[in-house]
Amino acid sequence: MLQHDFNFMINEFGVPVKLNDETNTRKVLLSSRGISKIETNFDDRIIHTNFPIKRGDTMKYNDVIYLVYSDVQAKKGFEYQSLIRPMTNTFTFTYLTEGVIDHYDELDNPVYVPGHEPREVIEKLPCIAYQEGNPTLSSGKIILPETRIKVIMPDNNMTEQIKMNTTHTVINHTYNIVDINLLQKGIRIFTMDWAI
Repeated sequence: MLQHDFNFMINEFGVPVKLNDETNTRKVLLSSRGISKIETNFDDRIIHTNFPIKRGDTMKYNDVIYLVYSDVQAKKGFEYQSLIRPMTNTFTFTYLTEGVIDHYDELDNPVYVPGHEPREVIEKLPCIAYQEGNPTLSSGKIILPETRIKVIMPDNNMTEQIKMNTTHTVINHTYNIVDINLLQKGIRIFTMDWAI
């Protein structure tokens, strides 16, 4: 009975979202989350669905991409429910494609199929970015909050390629990755310092 009523509410009052890379929309219920004294900088919402979701999924709603931020182990009664957070920043990631090797020359260097040589690709990935709040001590240096940020993205094939001690652009500034936190399954949390 409750499941039927919930499905009726979604059909009547739900808003359209796109899950991950899907092209078709699904309907969900969104509710506001009260503003926390700790996290006042985020427009977090609670999503209520009748289909399974997991931390690290993305939802596109009103041209904004949201990250399913909290863990979803199972249905809560008749619904799946999670905190979602807007990914309003951009992480610039540059990498080389592999190319298609035709053969190796006499010096054992690869010779690529014409038109299929390795090429540089620049991806602009949506992310959540924020400054760390307190000064920290690292390698005998005091790191001020303005010079260190956290960047949160889904844990997927693209973000798995991002490595420690690499330099990337976020919010028009260049940062070096000093830590990659994988403790929360489904997301990657990068700690980044200003690259000097």
